[in-house]
Amino acid sequence: MRSTLRTLMGLIAVLVLALGVAGCGGDDGGDEGGATGGGEDQAAVQEGGTATFNYASFPDYLDPAMSYTVAGWQALIPTYTPLLTYRREAGAAGAQLMPGLAEAMPEVTNGGKTYTFKLREGLKYSDGTAVKASDFEHTIKRVITLESGGAPFYVGAIEGAEAYQKAGKAKGDITGIEADEATREITVNLTEASGQFPFIVSMDFGGLVPGDTPFEILTKKPPPGVGQFKITKVEGNRAFTLEKNENFPEIPGLPPAKLDKIQINVVKNAERQVRDVLTNEADYLDDPSAGDALQEFQQQATDRYKEQTTNSTYYYFLNHRTPPFDDEKVRQAVAYAVDERAVVRIYGGLMEPGCNFLPPGMEGHQKVDPCPWGDPGQPPDLEKAKSLIKEAGAEGEKVLVWGNDEDDSRQNAEYLASAMKGIGLDARPKIIEGSVFFTTVGNQRTKAQAGFTNWFQDFPHPGNFLFLVAGDTIQPTNNQNFGNVDDPEINTAIKELNPKELSEASDGYAEIDRKLVERAHVVPYGSKKIPLITSERIAFENVLFHPVLQADYTTFALKEGEQ
Repeated sequence: MRSTLRTLMGLIAVLVLALGVAGCGGDDGGDEGGATGGGEDQAAVQEGGTATFNYASFPDYLDPAMSYTVAGWQALIPTYTPLLTYRREAGAAGAQLMPGLAEAMPEVTNGGKTYTFKLREGLKYSDGTAVKASDFEHTIKRVITLESGGAPFYVGAIEGAEAYQKAGKAKGDITGIEADEATREITVNLTEASGQFPFIVSMDFGGLVPGDTPFEILTKKPPPGVGQFKITKVEGNRAFTLEKNENFPEIPGLPPAKLDKIQINVVKNAERQVRDVLTNEADYLDDPSAGDALQEFQQQATDRYKEQTTNSTYYYFLNHRTPPFDDEKVRQAVAYAVDERAVVRIYGGLMEPGCNFLPPGMEGHQKVDPCPWGDPGQPPDLEKAKSLIKEAGAEGEKVLVWGNDEDDSRQNAEYLASAMKGIGLDARPKIIEGSVFFTTVGNQRTKAQAGFTNWFQDFPHPGNFLFLVAGDTIQPTNNQNFGNVDDPEINTAIKELNPKELSEASDGYAEIDRKLVERAHVVPYGSKKIPLITSERIAFENVLFHPVLQADYTTFALKEGEQ
């Protein structure tokens, strides 16, 4: 997922367990466990009340079929529940799947190619309408028809989904999905066995919406969902409101929200974002930027500050379809020119430098050592970079380096443009609004040459990172493969590894990772650390920082006596 985190480090041992749980049919889901804030003593809290959260930019979308940034998912995860979800627990336990709107884990048959789910009885959407088994197919149709960034997960996996996409008829049929309204059963037939599919089902794209939801983007008026909250008001690109959903059913392991209302405001100024929380004018800030204000917060409010290292990859994309980056030598030159130490300074130390595309906490990560472009802790080889630019005949080539108006991204784009200029390219930054950044650079008509991007784990599997560099995921709009990487050898390797158990495929994923770096398909430079900060009004120790879902809004609560 783009922007902000998806998971914590140290999940290597958990990943195999999570895959094993997902593949076992017939689990009654009776031991889901509850939400915990990392095992610390829970504070006394009150039920209800209103909290104010700050965002650095408005979410890309507030429609579950479309959103693919953490800013969006943070609000949508407690608003739209999929068939499967994650245990609301801290640490390793939180990476395990559990039933969501399904009453149990799916029955898996046909050599791993058929999944049968059964909806919980009596489910209602936030507007009071009944949930039907056929709503799942409609939910997936919207993802595909609207050309969502999540579409490749389903088109490549579900039987008939590719034919549905090619036909271009929104109300057509996906033959691999069958629904029985009477029994509440949903059967999904896959094109091939996949260890990733249970995790794909758990993504927010699969959060059910009613079967009559229009095939249009509904950010201005999000559709009803089954979640602890509902979105009740959207104010342009400035603010939106979450309110407690009184129709949320009793689901073991998914307790109702404690707050009655969360007001989410977009605050562009990075210093103000943090100081609002320090002075209790706001109660939470999603992904604080490093700076003087954050340092001040850490010094003055140590009891409500905690850093979380994430399973993320921050990297530069170089578009293989546009000059000069259609030349491997130019891409290599950029890799030689990047000074990871400078990038770490941009993030105020909240970045763990690295050379791999797969992050250190991911199964399949094997450190690329030595890094072919030089030690991340040492100065870059600028002379080598300059010589490669000369060899490629690319001196003076014009390059726009794309970034968004959030401080870290803007500074990063400015730095990369400066580094490129220093090796002979005529580069300058191109900064645009954060809420439209990824959709803009993900549109082929933009022909974005290079820029800032990142990825935070959606689910515990290396395939969730490698689809970003797989040729068959390239699409005209909402493209996630910004560099249009299309290496036949790597494409084949990804397809061959997908059906295998993760433990068996681990070395193969590491080999793909190494080739991505050595061929300069992408230029990774590190993994992000995210501070969790709240106001004094919030019971900080009760907030669940989830290993996959990030901050769980349903666990935020006001201390007793707070207004």
